[in-house]
Parts: sequence; C-alpha cells; structure tokens
Amino acid sequence: MKTMFRTLLKNKKPLLWAIALIAVAVLFLGGSLVSLVHNKIEMRRLNRYNTQLDEEYKDLLQTKQQLEKEDPVLLEKLARTQYNLAKPNEIEFRFQPK
Repeated sequence: MKTMFRTLLKNKKPLLWAIALIAVAVLFLGGSLVSLVHNKIEMRRLNRYNTQLDEEYKDLLQTKQQLEKEDPVLLEKLARTQYNLAKPNEIEFRFQPK
C-alpha cells in the first residue's frame, strides 16, 4: 500500500488525471445529487401532507353522511358551534379559557 502511494507521488501524471477525473465527475454529478436529495425530502413532505388530507377527507365524508341522514345531535352541535344559535328561551354562557 505504501509503495503504491510512493509510486503515485513519484509519477504525478496518473495522480493528476485521477484528480481531474474526480473533479469532472463532481462537476457533472454534484448538481444531480443535490437535486436528488431535494426531491427525496420534498417527496416525504408531500406524502405526509397526502396522509393528512386523506384523514381530513374521511372525516368530512363521515360528516357529510351524518348530515344526509339528518342526525339531530350533529345538526344541533353544528348550529351551536358554527352558527352561534341557541334554543328559544335559552341563555348561553361563554367562558374564556385561562
């Protein structure tokens, strides 16, 4: 192993060729590797976002089905929370969280 390094240091031409070859490879492939890593990170982010959207879609689909059945409990909950409605002669108390 040591003799190989000594030979390379004595004959500098092969060493220069090797360095030039590595420099050219890094020049052409460097951008591709950075792009590959960036795309991999973006793909993971999009997969997580896709999973989140799938869960939200399932929840909305379930809510839609309950609304189509005219579920009275769900309709009352939506009326009270989203539209601030109350029953006749009902007093609503709201408390601020600490």
